[in-house]
Amino acid sequence: MPNFGDLDKIIEPGSLKKSRYLLRKNREISEIGQIINRTIRAGGQESLIILLRRHWINLFAQLFPFAALILILFIAYLFFYIFLGPRLLNPIELEFIHLATSLFVLFLWSFIFVVFIDYYLDVWIVTNSRIVNIEQKGLFRREISELRLENVQDLTTDIGGVVKTFFDFGDLYVQTAGKRERFLFKSIPHPERVRDIILVLSEGKNKKNDNI
Repeated sequence: MPNFGDLDKIIEPGSLKKSRYLLRKNREISEIGQIINRTIRAGGQESLIILLRRHWINLFAQLFPFAALILILFIAYLFFYIFLGPRLLNPIELEFIHLATSLFVLFLWSFIFVVFIDYYLDVWIVTNSRIVNIEQKGLFRREISELRLENVQDLTTDIGGVVKTFFDFGDLYVQTAGKRERFLFKSIPHPERVRDIILVLSEGKNKKNDNI
Protein backbone atom coordinates (compact mmCIF):
# COMPACT_ATOMS: atom_id res chain seq x y z
CA MET A 1 0.00 0.00 0.00
CA PRO A 2 1.21 3.56 -0.66
CA ASN A 3 2.69 5.30 2.31
CA PHE A 4 1.04 8.72 2.71
CA GLY A 5 3.89 9.85 4.93
CA ASP A 6 6.31 9.31 2.05
CA LEU A 7 3.98 11.09 -0.39
CA ASP A 8 3.64 14.08 1.92
CA LYS A 9 7.42 14.43 1.97
CA ILE A 10 7.79 14.52 -1.81
CA ILE A 11 4.76 16.75 -2.59
CA GLU A 12 6.28 20.11 -1.81
CA PRO A 13 5.86 23.57 -3.43
CA GLY A 14 9.14 23.25 -5.32
CA SER A 15 8.20 19.80 -6.61
CA LEU A 16 4.76 20.99 -7.71
CA LYS A 17 6.37 23.88 -9.61
CA LYS A 18 8.59 21.42 -11.50
CA SER A 19 5.55 19.25 -12.15
CA ARG A 20 3.69 22.11 -13.85
CA TYR A 21 6.84 23.02 -15.78
CA LEU A 22 7.18 19.49 -17.18
CA LEU A 23 3.60 19.56 -18.49
CA ARG A 24 4.22 22.52 -20.79
CA LYS A 25 3.70 21.48 -24.39
CA ASN A 26 6.89 23.07 -25.70
CA ARG A 27 9.18 20.77 -23.72
CA GLU A 28 11.12 18.30 -25.88
CA ILE A 29 11.63 14.67 -24.90
CA SER A 30 15.38 15.17 -24.42
CA GLU A 31 14.71 18.19 -22.19
CA ILE A 32 12.15 16.20 -20.19
CA GLY A 33 14.79 13.54 -19.58
CA GLN A 34 17.32 16.11 -18.37
CA ILE A 35 14.81 17.77 -16.03
CA ILE A 36 13.73 14.41 -14.62
CA ASN A 37 17.35 13.39 -13.98
CA ARG A 38 18.05 16.66 -12.19
CA THR A 39 14.86 16.26 -10.13
CA ILE A 40 15.79 12.72 -9.12
CA ARG A 41 19.33 13.70 -8.14
CA ALA A 42 18.09 16.70 -6.15
CA GLY A 43 15.23 14.88 -4.45
CA GLY A 44 17.02 11.85 -3.08
CA GLN A 45 15.65 8.32 -3.24
CA GLU A 46 12.14 9.20 -4.48
CA SER A 47 11.03 12.48 -6.04
CA LEU A 48 7.74 13.82 -7.32
CA ILE A 49 7.67 14.15 -11.10
CA ILE A 50 4.07 15.14 -11.81
CA LEU A 51 0.86 15.50 -9.82
CA LEU A 52 -2.41 15.41 -11.77
CA ARG A 53 -6.09 16.03 -11.28
CA ARG A 54 -8.85 15.86 -13.85
CA HIS A 55 -9.03 18.84 -16.18
CA TRP A 56 -11.07 21.77 -14.86
CA ILE A 57 -13.44 21.44 -17.84
CA ASN A 58 -14.52 18.08 -16.41
CA LEU A 59 -15.46 19.77 -13.13
CA PHE A 60 -17.19 22.63 -14.97
CA ALA A 61 -19.26 20.20 -17.06
CA GLN A 62 -20.52 18.49 -13.89
CA LEU A 63 -21.24 21.67 -11.93
CA PHE A 64 -22.67 23.95 -14.61
CA PRO A 65 -26.16 22.35 -14.83
CA PHE A 66 -26.64 22.58 -11.06
CA ALA A 67 -25.28 26.11 -10.82
CA ALA A 68 -27.59 27.16 -13.68
CA LEU A 69 -30.54 25.46 -11.94
CA ILE A 70 -29.80 27.34 -8.70
CA LEU A 71 -29.62 30.65 -10.58
CA ILE A 72 -32.89 30.03 -12.44
CA LEU A 73 -34.59 28.91 -9.25
CA PHE A 74 -33.35 31.98 -7.39
CA ILE A 75 -34.63 34.37 -10.08
CA ALA A 76 -37.99 32.59 -10.27
CA TYR A 77 -38.26 32.59 -6.49
CA LEU A 78 -37.57 36.32 -6.24
CA PHE A 79 -40.08 37.10 -8.99
CA PHE A 80 -42.78 34.95 -7.41
CA TYR A 81 -42.06 35.98 -3.81
CA ILE A 82 -42.01 39.74 -4.56
CA PHE A 83 -44.64 40.14 -7.28
CA LEU A 84 -47.05 37.16 -7.40
CA GLY A 85 -46.86 35.52 -3.98
CA PRO A 86 -48.52 38.23 -1.87
CA ARG A 87 -51.45 38.34 -4.31
CA LEU A 88 -52.03 34.57 -4.56
CA LEU A 89 -51.00 33.13 -1.20
CA ASN A 90 -51.37 33.94 2.47
CA PRO A 91 -48.28 34.59 4.68
CA ILE A 92 -48.17 31.01 6.05
CA GLU A 93 -48.16 29.51 2.55
CA LEU A 94 -45.44 31.96 1.50
CA GLU A 95 -43.28 30.92 4.44
CA PHE A 96 -43.78 27.24 3.55
CA ILE A 97 -42.64 27.92 -0.03
CA HIS A 98 -39.70 29.87 1.36
CA LEU A 99 -38.68 26.90 3.54
CA ALA A 100 -39.10 24.36 0.73
CA THR A 101 -37.06 26.46 -1.67
CA SER A 102 -34.28 26.95 0.89
CA LEU A 103 -34.09 23.20 1.57
CA PHE A 104 -33.94 22.43 -2.16
CA VAL A 105 -31.14 24.95 -2.73
CA LEU A 106 -29.27 23.53 0.29
CA PHE A 107 -29.54 20.07 -1.26
CA LEU A 108 -28.14 21.35 -4.56
CA TRP A 109 -25.25 23.10 -2.82
CA SER A 110 -24.49 19.89 -0.90
CA PHE A 111 -24.38 17.97 -4.16
CA ILE A 112 -22.03 20.57 -5.68
CA PHE A 113 -19.78 20.22 -2.61
CA VAL A 114 -19.64 16.43 -3.05
CA VAL A 115 -18.79 16.77 -6.76
CA PHE A 116 -15.98 19.24 -5.97
CA ILE A 117 -14.55 17.05 -3.20
CA ASP A 118 -14.57 14.07 -5.58
CA TYR A 119 -12.75 16.15 -8.20
CA TYR A 120 -10.19 17.62 -5.81
CA LEU A 121 -9.31 14.38 -4.03
CA ASP A 122 -8.98 12.30 -7.21
CA VAL A 123 -5.22 12.50 -7.72
CA TRP A 124 -2.60 10.75 -9.84
CA ILE A 125 0.95 11.00 -8.53
CA VAL A 126 3.92 10.04 -10.67
CA THR A 127 7.33 9.73 -9.01
CA ASN A 128 10.60 8.36 -10.32
CA SER A 129 9.65 4.98 -8.83
CA ARG A 130 5.89 4.52 -9.08
CA ILE A 131 2.46 5.74 -10.10
CA VAL A 132 -0.09 6.22 -7.32
CA ASN A 133 -3.80 6.50 -8.13
CA ILE A 134 -5.91 8.00 -5.31
CA GLU A 135 -9.60 7.86 -6.18
CA GLN A 136 -12.26 9.35 -3.93
CA LYS A 137 -15.60 7.51 -4.01
CA GLY A 138 -18.16 9.69 -2.31
CA LEU A 139 -17.32 11.37 0.99
CA PHE A 140 -16.29 8.40 3.09
CA ARG A 141 -14.50 5.96 0.80
CA ARG A 142 -11.12 6.20 -0.89
CA GLU A 143 -9.47 3.69 -3.20
CA ILE A 144 -5.69 3.73 -3.54
CA SER A 145 -3.67 1.72 -6.03
CA GLU A 146 0.00 1.71 -6.93
CA LEU A 147 1.99 0.71 -9.99
CA ARG A 148 5.76 0.32 -10.16
CA LEU A 149 7.27 1.95 -13.23
CA GLU A 150 9.12 -1.20 -14.23
CA ASN A 151 5.71 -2.89 -14.73
CA VAL A 152 4.58 -0.39 -17.37
CA GLN A 153 4.20 -2.18 -20.70
CA ASP A 154 2.20 0.13 -22.95
CA LEU A 155 0.76 3.66 -22.90
CA THR A 156 -2.30 4.73 -24.89
CA THR A 157 -3.94 8.16 -25.03
CA ASP A 158 -7.57 8.83 -25.97
CA ILE A 159 -8.55 12.41 -26.86
CA GLY A 160 -12.01 12.33 -28.41
CA GLY A 161 -14.19 15.25 -29.45
CA VAL A 162 -13.78 18.94 -30.29
CA VAL A 163 -13.78 20.16 -26.68
CA LYS A 164 -11.12 17.69 -25.53
CA THR A 165 -8.97 18.44 -28.57
CA PHE A 166 -9.27 22.21 -28.13
CA PHE A 167 -8.48 22.20 -24.40
CA ASP A 168 -6.00 19.30 -24.71
CA PHE A 169 -7.31 16.83 -22.17
CA GLY A 170 -8.33 13.19 -22.31
CA ASP A 171 -7.66 9.70 -20.98
CA LEU A 172 -4.36 7.88 -20.61
CA TYR A 173 -4.37 4.09 -20.36
CA VAL A 174 -1.35 2.39 -18.81
CA GLN A 175 -1.03 -1.30 -19.64
CA THR A 176 0.75 -3.17 -16.86
CA ALA A 177 2.33 -6.50 -16.17
CA GLY A 178 0.82 -6.75 -12.68
CA LYS A 179 -2.46 -8.02 -11.27
CA ARG A 180 -4.27 -4.87 -12.32
CA GLU A 181 -3.90 -4.98 -16.09
CA ARG A 182 -4.83 -1.35 -16.78
CA PHE A 183 -4.39 1.98 -15.04
CA LEU A 184 -6.65 4.81 -16.16
CA PHE A 185 -5.76 8.48 -15.93
CA LYS A 186 -9.22 9.95 -16.53
CA SER A 187 -9.74 13.36 -18.22
CA ILE A 188 -6.27 14.61 -17.36
CA PRO A 189 -4.70 17.71 -18.96
CA HIS A 190 -2.03 17.14 -21.65
CA PRO A 191 -2.34 13.32 -21.76
CA GLU A 192 0.23 12.99 -24.56
CA ARG A 193 2.75 14.98 -22.54
CA VAL A 194 2.08 12.78 -19.49
CA ARG A 195 2.54 9.70 -21.67
CA ASP A 196 5.95 10.99 -22.79
CA ILE A 197 7.01 11.65 -19.20
CA ILE A 198 5.97 8.18 -17.99
CA LEU A 199 7.68 6.62 -21.01
CA VAL A 200 10.95 8.38 -20.18
CA LEU A 201 10.65 7.31 -16.54
CA SER A 202 9.80 3.66 -17.26
CA GLU A 203 12.57 3.30 -19.84
CA GLY A 204 15.08 4.83 -17.41
CA LYS A 205 13.88 2.49 -14.67
CA ASN A 206 14.19 -0.60 -16.88
CA LYS A 207 17.70 0.39 -18.02
CA LYS A 208 18.73 0.87 -14.40
CA ASN A 209 17.37 -2.59 -13.50
CA ASP A 210 19.19 -4.17 -16.47
CA ASN A 211 22.49 -2.72 -15.29
CA ILE A 212 22.11 -4.12 -11.79
